[in-house]
Amino acid sequence: MPMVKAVLKIPNMSCKHCVMRITKAIERVGAKGEVTLEEKKAVVEFDPGKVTLDDIINAIKRYGYEVEIGEGGC
Repeated sequence: MPMVKAVLKIPNMSCKHCVMRITKAIERVGAKGEVTLEEKKAVVEFDPGKVTLDDIINAIKRYGYEVEIGEGGC
């Protein structure tokens, strides 16, 4: 199954520590993510056969961040 990319907006991300925590949350569920503080977003890449976009969003929300599906999401 091909990898899927999605853009997640995380408006209440405010520092490099946030970037680290969000990256860790994304990786913990088995996805890859490129988190950008300046743009307050994460571009995630995942195998939909192993993990869902909801799994990724919920993992980030568990750390207390707001998550919106951005442009170019699946």
